[in-house]
Amino acid sequence: MDNTVRIDVRGARGKVEVEGRHGVTAKVLLDGEPVRPKKGVFAVPVSGGRTAEIRLRGLLPGFQKVVVDGEPVVGLGDHVPMVARVTMFAPLLLLVTALFGTVPGTIGMVLALLLFFMSIMVVKNPDMPVWMRAALPLANTAAGAVVVLVFTGALG
Repeated sequence: MDNTVRIDVRGARGKVEVEGRHGVTAKVLLDGEPVRPKKGVFAVPVSGGRTAEIRLRGLLPGFQKVVVDGEPVVGLGDHVPMVARVTMFAPLLLLVTALFGTVPGTIGMVLALLLFFMSIMVVKNPDMPVWMRAALPLANTAAGAVVVLVFTGALG
């Protein structure tokens, strides 16, 4: 599974790629070396002494759009089916555990965040069948709920 995608930047001095196509975070590479962002902009030198501005637009980690000089070039996570995108939010249901008190609520919130970010990587994995990418976040949410119920004493 290749985690990088080549993007076309006219006049670029080298090969420009975005690494993190199947992950949560992404970075821009120029000839295999990471480009450091400045105020959210990856500046890539192009011919004529100019620089091309590459930005990652979007709120959802791992599902941003790569924009070169204002034009969308590639969408990270565009290959993910809609059913998997929806079930990826299931772990956030564990935030309801805050109603059970401080300790179970804290455990539920930590589990919710961990499972949510893990779900992003699961649903973006092209090596898994679609049904599994949609089912795993639901199964992990159920397992997280059992953990919280054990800590509240409801199952123990």
